[in-house]
Amino acid sequence: MSRGNSFFISQFDMAAVLAALSRDGAVSVPLLAQSATVSLAAAAERCSYQPEVKTVGAADRIVKTEYSACEQVSDVGLYAEFQQAFQALLDESFQKIDPYPFSSKLALNSLVLQRYEPGQLGITPHRDSSGAVNLIAIVNLSGVAEFYRCDDRQGAHAVQLDTTPGNVIFLRAPGFLSTVVRPFHFVTGIRSIRYSLGLRQRVESL
Repeated sequence: MSRGNSFFISQFDMAAVLAALSRDGAVSVPLLAQSATVSLAAAAERCSYQPEVKTVGAADRIVKTEYSACEQVSDVGLYAEFQQAFQALLDESFQKIDPYPFSSKLALNSLVLQRYEPGQLGITPHRDSSGAVNLIAIVNLSGVAEFYRCDDRQGAHAVQLDTTPGNVIFLRAPGFLSTVVRPFHFVTGIRSIRYSLGLRQRVESL
């Protein structure tokens, strides 16, 4: 078995993921092998993080954040290898999907680690930037926190998604099924230090 394959469990139904994204906007699926999850989490603990404590927006568009992020992840080593393997897994899965679900070729070119600590707010209901297109993947590495998909900035009709380490939360983004839908979501209820890895396709803001 190649190292790329060793990151993932064997069962992965992309058609079911796409159906859930079309219906709900977000879905969590078990995807990483336990050994890979442990290795990636250990590497995340060794990274250097910068605080993301701020309030942006105004009136009914306010978003508050309280966590730390690491955007300067080495382009060599474990995370680079994982990013390449994850992209290859998706490419292989989409070869079986007709028609292709995105307006442009999916190419995940942004990797960011996030750390949430007990007592921190997390992040209030928000949508990702319109500069993140096609598909967003949030890889749960370790810790206990709550991740919700909701309908608006007030958190209406919130639906909790599974944040078990090894699960990947997929969210649709502009370009999925020729739409510009960006689902609202938020992180709260941090009960132990949570590390997650975000993979996105970044382009200039639409």
